[in-house]
Amino acid sequence: MTPKYGLAIAIAFFLGVTAWVNSAHSQAQQTTTQPPIAPPAGQRGVPGTENGIATFQTQCMSCHGYPKVDRAPSPASIREMSPEKIYETLTTGSMKDQGDKLSDIDKRGVAEFMGGRPLGSSRLGDAKNMPNRCRNNSPFSDPARGPQWNGWGTDISNSRFQPAEAAGLSATQVPRLKLKWAFGFPAGVSANAQPAVVSGRVFVGSDNGFVYSLDARSGCVYWSFENGSIVRNALTVGPISGHGASRYAVYFGDGKASVFALDAQNGRLLWKTKVDDHFVARITAGAKLYNGKLFVPVSSSEEFRSGNPDYPCCTSRGSVVALDANTGKEIWKAWVVPDEPKPYKTMANGVTLYKPAGGAVWNSPTVDPVRNAVYFGTGDATTAPAPKTTDGIMAVNINTGEFLWAYQATENDVFMGGCNGPVKSDACPTPMGPDMDLVN
Repeated sequence: MTPKYGLAIAIAFFLGVTAWVNSAHSQAQQTTTQPPIAPPAGQRGVPGTENGIATFQTQCMSCHGYPKVDRAPSPASIREMSPEKIYETLTTGSMKDQGDKLSDIDKRGVAEFMGGRPLGSSRLGDAKNMPNRCRNNSPFSDPARGPQWNGWGTDISNSRFQPAEAAGLSATQVPRLKLKWAFGFPAGVSANAQPAVVSGRVFVGSDNGFVYSLDARSGCVYWSFENGSIVRNALTVGPISGHGASRYAVYFGDGKASVFALDAQNGRLLWKTKVDDHFVARITAGAKLYNGKLFVPVSSSEEFRSGNPDYPCCTSRGSVVALDANTGKEIWKAWVVPDEPKPYKTMANGVTLYKPAGGAVWNSPTVDPVRNAVYFGTGDATTAPAPKTTDGIMAVNINTGEFLWAYQATENDVFMGGCNGPVKSDACPTPMGPDMDLVN
């Protein structure tokens, strides 16, 4: 199952939760509505944060990341800027001459990808500006009790099976499902983060750079947290200690490869850890919480347009990182591609190429306590020859991250975007693809 199907599953489950709310609370409030908050004029229909990497790689890498250009900020430093600042720099600031060569759509795409969220979302997305705030915030109860769907697969084996007791409804009730309430993400362009539903609350993120806590019965908003970048993975709720009165945390990752733990009661930041320094590293699948450890999958946007000859392809490697769930400190990191990329060729234009790279992890890890292992699927390689750990299944030790074994489902699968035109990088593979990733 590819990640794009996650949204459909999330929507279907969310309707199932609505049925649980209806059946469990027959006297609940009527549908909660709120007036739409429209983006500012000129910002409607802009491309999402996933699209701007193509423009950046094809139009900007000749200076930013190119080794012979002085004083040009690195891609990593640009990613620390807000999308509004990047857009301003391209339209009226120091990069106006270069920005004038781009369409407005392309400038917005670069700003939104590198900034990590849609333009204007910081001002619009905060819960304090919403009319449907919850009137009170009762104490958060144990998420392990009562109806719930927690994390991507709802258990450590990612079975995605929910017993009737946890679902709170039967199969015969499904045809009678009706919409109870709806919640829109202000300035959001896409919603592909599966909600977690525990303790009568819904926790969900979006591409607008916010995570929200909603009441499962009415849809009112308890709190929002601005992490600043797209959230495209299932949230997980579990116990946490060492933070005063905080008992339960909401765990998630974002589009800049940062992982967060928030107090489930009030949204207060408990810790934040960056798990990969590559400028296009990101988290697109749910972390798995088990026995005080948080197992975080790391993917990448590098292959989107890495066939551009101005791009120093390729240096991003997929991984799974184990963090201490209480502190956020790294316990171990297991690379899909174990060897660090090294330069192997300088093209005629002076751009250096690197390998090996690839193997993004697009799926939530599976935990096997019996064999003391963590399993996860891996993506294709971006450089040839494809390492034997790409396009397959990896197993690592749950305590140390030590490599146990790997099975490669598709050999010699090397893929990158931007290799179809007449002008392309020497890094473009022959043959191309077939771009087969193993995910769940």
